[in-house]
Amino acid sequence: MARIPLPTRETLATDELKGRWDRASSPGPMLNILRLFLANPEIELNARKVWRATGLEPRAREIVILRCAYQKQSRYEWHQHVRIARDAGLSDADINAVRNWTASTLFSPDERALLAYIDEMATHARPNDESFAAVSRGRDTAAVVGVTFLITLYFSLAALMAAMDLETEVPFVGWDLAGG
Repeated sequence: MARIPLPTRETLATDELKGRWDRASSPGPMLNILRLFLANPEIELNARKVWRATGLEPRAREIVILRCAYQKQSRYEWHQHVRIARDAGLSDADINAVRNWTASTLFSPDERALLAYIDEMATHARPNDESFAAVSRGRDTAAVVGVTFLITLYFSLAALMAAMDLETEVPFVGWDLAGG
């Protein structure tokens, strides 16, 4: 159970907030992360805009987000992005390999550079020059900033979810997917 009460549509104070709820829940059930942000409506997350700012294809973006979730052991983030990764074309084997990517042959050189950069950022405030150069190769400055921001965003979201004890809406998919 979350440490704070998550709003329901009925507990939202204004029609504007109820409209935000309706827009957010129109594709399917309301996600707890969106409910969490409605607990403080001054904070608005636009993850899709950040996704676009990276210049990454959906497969690479989801590999990045899943590795961030695994690095921070964010069950909620991992759970949500397993579904999104599958929709982006990743197999369960690809998703499972994110956990131990250095031993996998499933990732391209660029995906491996992204994964190494995430691991560097998870342990050092300033990633080493080698991983920075590798992730910068073939990207313009805006894309490098976008990728770096994506990683820091998902690290921060993982910390927020942990601090709030945010739970998945349905049982956790698990770290090791059966199909992979």
